[in-house]
Amino acid sequence: MKKHEMRTLMIIVGFVLVVTVTLSWLNKPSPATDYNDDFSALSWTMAFEELHQTLSTEYAFTDWKGINWDRLHQKYLAKIEKAQINQDFNSYYLTLRAYLNEIPDGHVRMNNLKEIDDQYIGGGFGLAVAKIDDGSIIVTWVDESSQAWTAGIRPGDLLLSWNGQPINEALDSVSTLFGGTSATTENLEIKKAAYLVREPVGTEIQLSYQTPTASQAASVSLVAYDDNGLSLRKNYPDSVVSNKLRDMFVGVDNPDPVPGAMVESKMLDDRICYLKILGELDADLQETGTLLSTLELVSKAIDTAQQNHAQGLIVDLRNNIGGLDQMTADILGHFYQQKAFFEYQNLYNPDTNTFELQSMPDGSQALSIEPAEPYFNGPIIVLINSKCISSGEGLAMGMQNLPNAETFGFYGTNGSFGLAGAEAKMPGELTVHWPSGQSLNEDKIIQLDSQHGIGGVSPDIRLSMTAQNAIRIANGEDVELAEAINTLHRKLGN
Repeated sequence: MKKHEMRTLMIIVGFVLVVTVTLSWLNKPSPATDYNDDFSALSWTMAFEELHQTLSTEYAFTDWKGINWDRLHQKYLAKIEKAQINQDFNSYYLTLRAYLNEIPDGHVRMNNLKEIDDQYIGGGFGLAVAKIDDGSIIVTWVDESSQAWTAGIRPGDLLLSWNGQPINEALDSVSTLFGGTSATTENLEIKKAAYLVREPVGTEIQLSYQTPTASQAASVSLVAYDDNGLSLRKNYPDSVVSNKLRDMFVGVDNPDPVPGAMVESKMLDDRICYLKILGELDADLQETGTLLSTLELVSKAIDTAQQNHAQGLIVDLRNNIGGLDQMTADILGHFYQQKAFFEYQNLYNPDTNTFELQSMPDGSQALSIEPAEPYFNGPIIVLINSKCISSGEGLAMGMQNLPNAETFGFYGTNGSFGLAGAEAKMPGELTVHWPSGQSLNEDKIIQLDSQHGIGGVSPDIRLSMTAQNAIRIANGEDVELAEAINTLHRKLGN
């Protein structure tokens, strides 16, 4: 077997920021993962062939997700070959993205090239939209300096058609090529709403809409302009929950402040403590020269909550980037009174070309949750969303299994819980990532990874995406946190 060791990465972000972490971003690594295939010196066609052979062999969920590798090869090889002949890098890049986007797994990803992406989605129309629970598509935000605002479009208006198509048909046909893979149907629909209103700068579209008080529809023509991606930042969850940490790791510009640590905590009032966990890994986000222990920060936060006589706890896992499963189990230990099963880890072995159960440090095959101090046993609300991925989903799963905790939010987690870390370098400074191992439950069945568009951890308490809530979200209001506080107060006896 190839040697698999967890690696410490030095990630340079911006001009001075250095972040030290114990694994690649977003990856819940296999117990020992260091797959590094370098196809970057090959022709585009040969690199694609090598990547396809590697993926079709090592990808952990081929049968689970019903991936037809032969069909994908036939569908995309000719396009790669044509791009090679024409020396059309844009076509090569877009084809590779399309190939990967056929695999519904948040751990299957490739870095974006903004200079190309902007040629296709660099323009906005001065508005953002959302699909609400009754199936309607509404406007949630309008740029007051835009043509859309001048034309009379306002938040709350109902969209009826988009560029000649009924609005629901238009939404279904939206490409999410630049938004990355979607493990669940729920996550895909969120992305479609975000990218409906993105086109090349200068694109003209016709839309029809109806205001809540009007008896007739109105039509307007809008032209896409360079809004610096503003409309994308008005969608859930980006309008409410910062994506700074994830963007730091992939080198995407994000003006939000750098988090102080992987763990944030505070008392919201005299009875409720708020605990935000950004990932299950250690990091020096502020470049102090000291690697902060995330587990110690969680332990300290719980201890401080108890000293402050907190009766209830809100654990915020929204946009959690994942990390180490052992650390996830250790964090969960602060909420368990008895030892509990967490997972079996089933990892691809290239020497035997099979998936094999891994042994834990104690010699057993199962990773377990061991009770730890300090222990918190009050009522817990766990905030989750579709950008809670990988080990963050494992933390949500472990919390959901507690009798005193409930998951809470508009949407479930990402549905991508595989053992990640495998990667291949491709021509054009592109890197492809994928999971090469599975997390199994006590019956040794794959857990949390999506199948047929369903997966992850669902909210025990699911909030309604009403028109009012969608507009509040677009305006930056944290509806989920506010409702979680109200719910917890009711549990505590307000």
